[in-house]
Amino acid sequence: MDPSGRPRAAERRADQAAAAPLEVAAESLLPAPDLSGIIRAANAARLPFVVIGGFSVIANGFVRATEDCDLLVPDGPESDRAILRFLRRSGAVRSYDGRPLSLDEIAAADTLRVRSRYGIIDIIRGGLPPLDFQTVSERAMRLELDGQRVRVASLASVVGFKRLAGRPRDRLDLMELEALHGKLPSEPIAGVDEGRS
Repeated sequence: MDPSGRPRAAERRADQAAAAPLEVAAESLLPAPDLSGIIRAANAARLPFVVIGGFSVIANGFVRATEDCDLLVPDGPESDRAILRFLRRSGAVRSYDGRPLSLDEIAAADTLRVRSRYGIIDIIRGGLPPLDFQTVSERAMRLELDGQRVRVASLASVVGFKRLAGRPRDRLDLMELEALHGKLPSEPIAGVDEGRS
């Protein structure tokens, strides 16, 4: 405090800095994603999907924490209706405003981030080959979890998605997967490899 009893500038900045992480941390207070519950709800909704992201990294050998579950889904009206059924079964709402999504909003979105009774879920539509839904689905590992069938991205698909995203977490995942598997499979990825020879 200064002589007048007001907080000094450094004290005000420290108080502001201490308060800022509360907003960022709010999402991290949500429970860890329940992959089994997500799979059960998606299968019951007849939603075609492949698990990608952190859970696919884990399935490919690098065990680490993940804050959400990423699902790759196909495009089209039939998939949109299945996504809506899945969201309703999961008690899911849009993450940024807590509103349920309409079929029109689902159809217009390339990606959706929702909060559900099973944790945070990112729903992503497939992109260009080799990261399109059909290719990723055909290459996927077929696993069973708690009596539920699930397709999980293969190592080649995980590498492609991680290279495309290119965030620090993704680069770390690639380093850890390479330490486990040796030289990683790599194929041209649109948006990453244009102009390289």
